[in-house]
Amino acid sequence: MANMFDYLKWRGDLKLWQVGFCDVDALIMTELTYVNHDGIVPSAPDDGLVTISDEVRRYNVLHRGEKLSLGAIVPAEIIDLFFAVGAVGRFADVGLCCYENIVDDNAVEQFSAITAKLTDGTLFVGYRGTDDSIAGWKENFQMSFKSPVAAQYRAADYLNRIADHFGAYPIRVGGHSKGGNLAMWAAANCRSDVAERILDVYNMDGPGFLKNYHESSGYLAIKDRIKTIVPEKSVVGMFLEHEGNYRTVKSTERGLMQHNALSWQIMGADFEFADDLSPDAKRADDILSAWIAGMDDEFREKFTDAFFGILYSTKSTTLSDLMSDKPALLRAFSSADAEMRQALSEGFRRLLGESGKNISDWLKSHRTSAET
Repeated sequence: MANMFDYLKWRGDLKLWQVGFCDVDALIMTELTYVNHDGIVPSAPDDGLVTISDEVRRYNVLHRGEKLSLGAIVPAEIIDLFFAVGAVGRFADVGLCCYENIVDDNAVEQFSAITAKLTDGTLFVGYRGTDDSIAGWKENFQMSFKSPVAAQYRAADYLNRIADHFGAYPIRVGGHSKGGNLAMWAAANCRSDVAERILDVYNMDGPGFLKNYHESSGYLAIKDRIKTIVPEKSVVGMFLEHEGNYRTVKSTERGLMQHNALSWQIMGADFEFADDLSPDAKRADDILSAWIAGMDDEFREKFTDAFFGILYSTKSTTLSDLMSDKPALLRAFSSADAEMRQALSEGFRRLLGESGKNISDWLKSHRTSAET
């Protein structure tokens, strides 16, 4: 079975102008958004470009001696992918710029984006998925009752600014997980003259939207250019309202771990596709959809504030912090006030009520040691 690393070995010597950009190239570009580009890739458009090969060399110097990690939930192997991309002719001369990375606990915002000037004369605007920050996870929960959230606002503004700076360049937009959601939101809510320049929008297993998104004029204008790819047992990509026009890729992982795009299978210059989502994924989608539908917006907000209020009371700002101090997390839950306890109790009661046995059975048969 082949993955992105195998693809680079097979096609890495062929420049983008020799063999055109494909969907696997898009997935690679979305994965690189998870890398910490701080101190290397400039944020101001006028500060120029850094090629991927140059960034890899500088990254090694900047982080020499460090144990490289992208946090508790983002696979560290993405850094290995980054190094591999910088070593092949297909991507070595791709220029990176306009790196933004914002985490704001007070505003409940986690946003990161980077622009790649590809050697085929196009741009790739990539949005990062959810990172290690608690703010990012709370913002994800907010998507179930609020539209747009802070990162969605910023995603559309970022796309407009990139388009203005680079003139008439055709644009591809994409992201994995939350990044796919931001890519779709930005493409549907940017200025009309910018939307006209978009070639493709890549949503790699990104969560959906509230109902009004798919009825908006912006979405209807770009929907035929959206490419949504999800794994067979997708959970994240099926969350909230989502379009039915998606393709299902095979994965070497089980259950929820299929969200890791490094496990997605590739055949030649394309993905190895399955016929459809697995029955288990559809059942999980039904369970989550019923849970969300059983709560009005006011209760979803109350549940979210209660849950993350407890997490923040530990003084942690990342999932890594929480995992390194589990006693603090237990103390925070046990000392929560009555209102928080009530909101959490009611929320979990609704999730575990009629669907409790289904969830339990699904987890027993599909969870991995990492998920446990």
